[in-house]
Amino acid sequence: MNTLGNSQFYISDIYYIIALFILNIIGYFLLLKSKGFLKKKNETGERFASQTKPIIGGTMFFITTLLAFAYCQLHAYYAVEENNILPLLICCILAFGMGFVDDVKNFSPLFKLIFQIVCAIVFISTDTMISTSDNFFLNAGLTFFWVIGIMNSINMLDNMDGITASNSLIIFLGIAGIATGVDCIILISIATCLFAFLFWNWHPAKMYMGDNGSQLLGVLLSYFSIKYVWNSYESIIGFNYEQLLFVALMFIVPLIDTTTVAINRFLAGRSPFVGDRYHTTHCLVYKGFSIPIAVATLDLLTIIGCIASWYFITQKSGNLSITETVILATYFIIAFLILYFLNLHIRKENNLLYKKKDE
Repeated sequence: MNTLGNSQFYISDIYYIIALFILNIIGYFLLLKSKGFLKKKNETGERFASQTKPIIGGTMFFITTLLAFAYCQLHAYYAVEENNILPLLICCILAFGMGFVDDVKNFSPLFKLIFQIVCAIVFISTDTMISTSDNFFLNAGLTFFWVIGIMNSINMLDNMDGITASNSLIIFLGIAGIATGVDCIILISIATCLFAFLFWNWHPAKMYMGDNGSQLLGVLLSYFSIKYVWNSYESIIGFNYEQLLFVALMFIVPLIDTTTVAINRFLAGRSPFVGDRYHTTHCLVYKGFSIPIAVATLDLLTIIGCIASWYFITQKSGNLSITETVILATYFIIAFLILYFLNLHIRKENNLLYKKKDE
């Protein structure tokens, strides 16, 4: 028996993870060879070239999630019923189903938003809620916007080969180092699935995850971040800025990318939900980075953020000194400013920042 974070990790779990990895490799290979099965030409303008490739990668994410639930249910040493994962299972089905249908039919952003709102309501109504203060309405409001925000953020980040899969993998592993029991196994299972997926999704990608994958990852990340990062304190008195800082560090790349893109699209008089080729990932490439180096650079930001959050949550019980707070906040602010002004500069060069008067 080994330990991972605060969780006991059994030898049988290692065999399960190995078997799951092999299953994922085989599953992705079969999906790749399923010619004509849910392949779509890139029409969103978010990627660099027009491509027709499978967008069914999220199917294995969903199968892996179900297998993880089943595995934990079959092992007596994991008390599934005590972890309140039924709401998560319901939301996973909703998110994957919504994303799959959207991949096929290309519905409007409103279609996604309706299902994201439902997922947020399910979490709030089952007490899977951010507890950063002693005010119920503040907690519920934060939970509502966090779930919807992360589901959209992960979806928007899926704009370049390997970026969403690798960044999500790092965040899942970071939270797994904090999680316990059933949750730890589910997190490691999804991380294993993403690791296998990266074999085909790393540049040059042969397969994409599609909205079915990004929406599922979004709901999983929002759930586990609420449970183990937002709610890293046992007692809540007033508003705890430390929780907000830990979340910002772990989700540094999707938060910066979404905020930057949304602000600059708004300044240009465009909808934040209409895709373009001016995400932070794209801007790094426009400045001379290769796609793998651009992805690795952003992944490094997340690795540092996750390690810092893991350390302070597990080793110092989330208590930060003023100096530590300033250092961590400065790290996030500097990363944000660099990527924001890089995005701003690229958009100005291409006359995309401000809305034209004749429009």
